[in-house]
Amino acid sequence: MGDVDRRTFLQTAAASGLVLVTGADLGCSAGAAREDRHITTARRRRAAVARPGPPIPRTIGEAIRGPVFTPDTPGYSGAARVYNMRFDSERPRWVARPLDASDVSNAIRWAVQHEVPMRARSGGHSYAGYSTLDGGLVLDLRKLSRISFDRRAGIATIGAGAQLIDVYAALAGRAATIPAGTCPSVGIGGHALGGGMGFAGRAFGLALDNLVALELVTADGLVRTVSERSEPELFWALRGSGGGNFAVVTQLSFRVHPLPPAASWVILSWPWSEAGDALAAWQDWQPGATDRFSSVFHLETSPEGPTASVVGQYLGAARDLPHLLSSLRSVPGATLSFEDEAYLPLQMRWAGCVEQSFASCHTEGTYPGGSLLRADFRGASDYVNRPLPAPGRAAATQAMEARQGQPGSGAILFDAYGGAINRVASDDTAFVHRDSLCCLQYLTYTGDQGWIDDTRASMRPYVSGYCYQNYIDPTLRNWEHAYYGSNYRRLEAVRRQFDPEHRFKFPQGIG
Repeated sequence: MGDVDRRTFLQTAAASGLVLVTGADLGCSAGAAREDRHITTARRRRAAVARPGPPIPRTIGEAIRGPVFTPDTPGYSGAARVYNMRFDSERPRWVARPLDASDVSNAIRWAVQHEVPMRARSGGHSYAGYSTLDGGLVLDLRKLSRISFDRRAGIATIGAGAQLIDVYAALAGRAATIPAGTCPSVGIGGHALGGGMGFAGRAFGLALDNLVALELVTADGLVRTVSERSEPELFWALRGSGGGNFAVVTQLSFRVHPLPPAASWVILSWPWSEAGDALAAWQDWQPGATDRFSSVFHLETSPEGPTASVVGQYLGAARDLPHLLSSLRSVPGATLSFEDEAYLPLQMRWAGCVEQSFASCHTEGTYPGGSLLRADFRGASDYVNRPLPAPGRAAATQAMEARQGQPGSGAILFDAYGGAINRVASDDTAFVHRDSLCCLQYLTYTGDQGWIDDTRASMRPYVSGYCYQNYIDPTLRNWEHAYYGSNYRRLEAVRRQFDPEHRFKFPQGIG
């Protein structure tokens, strides 16, 4: 489901900077020739800035035009914090908000000159807190949120700091969309660079599968546009390496998809006594379902006891769902709810904002009128390449029973893969996880790490040994293989070429 805070998603189970470039037709049939012209034009526009900048000022505040917050300036507390409250103790020395790629370039050149460690932040949702840095410089990209749309080419160009709900809204206004996750305040930059899984993934692929070009700034301060034709090896690496590696990405260009003519949601639930059988039915059924249907199987705690359910999105009319889900409905005790919904309201539903205004569907402090609260959570992941046997399903349900009654809440989410995601070869991009049945996400809110560790240990005999880099886990051993598999050595070579001094370094960054 992407880099998400799942709290509102679990509980519901269920603008800025828009520039329109008009043209002839909307859609993906514009073809490679139009994409190449679009990318070439962008590269020409940026040629003038792809050179070393002026002399480096003494302070970061003099280096960029955007605001800079320090511990002794007003607004610092809000600027320093990230989405997960677990990392509120991290105190960057500077939080800079660049206004454009030129500002990012000057900030990087300043940091390199003064030997200041730095981190980039698009939305601040890193599960491990890698989008903040105690005592260092944080490049907060929230002001890089402009969304433009070239109708003729069928390409949307989006600032790295744009939030997912704003992306959905801006593109829906032009009858278009891209596949992405459900958490409204996740930044598109880090989300897409690590994968970008969401409910449209089986139909349209991961967010990174739809990238056609990126604007970025490397450690030498150069602003570059990369694509299949310009720095293709870096373009390969950025699609799956995750945020924070190689450079600071400032802008992403995506091939868009027309909005589906119909869309609907579904919730299917069972008594807890049927959880294991329901999971067996789902994992046997979902891989063969139409690509237009994607779902998440939930095991989670609640005050009444653990629950089992499927939440799904269908790019079609709701009247099709009872027949489509007939094998799942055959599990005893199944309860089915479903309804047609326009595509943007459907994304609002997944964001936990079904009864809220668009403005309020943003995290407090990130958007005028935003009312969604930050969260205190821990997460980890595994991939499953073949259906869990009975002992594996029992391990999952027993983990939820063990979580019941402990402080906080917990869940295991099974995100369906397959479809367009798995039709890409594992080495076509840096994203290696192309043979998976589903991705397991372990989540606990206001809980300790112990339950996640125990649950992962109990599931170890039944999983693949791979993990999702967007659910980055600082406790994970052998993370190089778990996130990148056989692609890791190639990623190391790209890092040595484009960041030879390893300026963009963090604990689980490409070495």
